[in-house]
Amino acid sequence: MHSDANIQELWSLRVNPSDLYNIERPRDVNPESGGGHTYIQVPTGQVESTLRFLNEAYPPNGVPLIIKVHDQTHPNLAPEQVEFWAKSAGRMRIAQQNRHRHARLTAWSPSRGFPELVSNATTDDARTLLNDIGGLHLYLARAENGVVWAGFTTGEPSVKESRLPFANILWGNSRGGYWIYQESNL
Repeated sequence: MHSDANIQELWSLRVNPSDLYNIERPRDVNPESGGGHTYIQVPTGQVESTLRFLNEAYPPNGVPLIIKVHDQTHPNLAPEQVEFWAKSAGRMRIAQQNRHRHARLTAWSPSRGFPELVSNATTDDARTLLNDIGGLHLYLARAENGVVWAGFTTGEPSVKESRLPFANILWGNSRGGYWIYQESNL
């Protein structure tokens, strides 16, 4: 994370092993029970913070919440869209994130250092990788000018990063969450 960014709001989500496996799974590898998902699940406990960041209500089935985001590592590139959809049991999903089947958000791609799995990997391999790198968090950060930046973190923060007011939701074992700038946060 670029700690010099002037961030007003931040949302993050820790990626679990099954989601990493499914967004890395090759096109010709499918579970016996069906096609398998190609999204990142937002668990029920994270939905409220997601909607707060998106400034939206829970969407009806079949209607995506779309947000335009920029790649924090390449700020001059055109923005891309991220789609959040309703899912059963009050959960949500970040749609179309399997890089072999869709155009995953560039900021969350291996070309930006995002962890990747080999073609014959399993969910256990994804778990091992996530443990080896100390966890993986996706984030969306809104700057004071309203531009939203996407990126990810792994492992533990640097000393400088650990001083950021939202460090507790971006690294390590945190499940993620929501942070907004307020004078009392300083």
